[in-house]
Amino acid sequence: MRVAAGGDLQLGATLTASPFAGATLLDGEVRFVNLEGPLTARGPAEGERFAFEPARAQWLRGQIDVVSLANNHALDQGIAGRDDSVRLLEAIGVQAAFEGHDATIARRGRRLTLIARAFAPDAELEGDDAAALVAAVLRAPRPTLVSLHWGHTGMMLPTAQQRALAHRLVDAGAAAVLGHGPHAMQGVERYRRGVIAYSLGNFAFGCDCTDVADAYTLRFVVDGDGARDVVVTPIAAGLSRPPARSRDPELRAQLLDLCRDLSSPVTVE
Repeated sequence: MRVAAGGDLQLGATLTASPFAGATLLDGEVRFVNLEGPLTARGPAEGERFAFEPARAQWLRGQIDVVSLANNHALDQGIAGRDDSVRLLEAIGVQAAFEGHDATIARRGRRLTLIARAFAPDAELEGDDAAALVAAVLRAPRPTLVSLHWGHTGMMLPTAQQRALAHRLVDAGAAAVLGHGPHAMQGVERYRRGVIAYSLGNFAFGCDCTDVADAYTLRFVVDGDGARDVVVTPIAAGLSRPPARSRDPELRAQLLDLCRDLSSPVTVE
């Protein structure tokens, strides 16, 4: 199966049109983003608490296949708000994954599992929660993807604990680890048969809560329990506008450096 992944998607009020109105950036049979906040009419968006107009769920129809609802804003309107999101997404054919609720996507007679978890920036990544996640990957039907919301805002390098946990997840059977959360891009690592994107960065944000536009999308083919044909595409995140492919040579050079710092071989198309 061909997988295409983007980072954080926030459907706030300053997005006046669909973030998918421009060029197709997520081209795959399984298209993924981290949905940063609930689609619900239950409460107002106040301060750092998000609530998106339920009608904006339609923007994802035919554009996204599965989202992570395991992040620091998924419960901004409580469990009921998250449940609203799940129902709205299911109605338009989009699945959601969060702790206790894995997603299964069927394509051409094959199934793919997405497991999603969130770790606070200073969370212990060698403790019980991490061990439980590794055990969940070991038990999950193959092939398996893991979505992780983690890391400190603005950090462009993964920590040693992040790398160790990502390696454990691939060793347990994950074909890919899809990271997001710092609102900054971090490099992509090829580890054994898996691929690890430590942070995809922002995909689109409809608020004034971030000004980081440097990001990328990730495409790869799930082949058995591993990943092949990995392609990283630099993008300019949609900050109150649709995202777009980036032609900035400095962004490309920075992304190359971040990947090579993780000992990943990279070529430029």
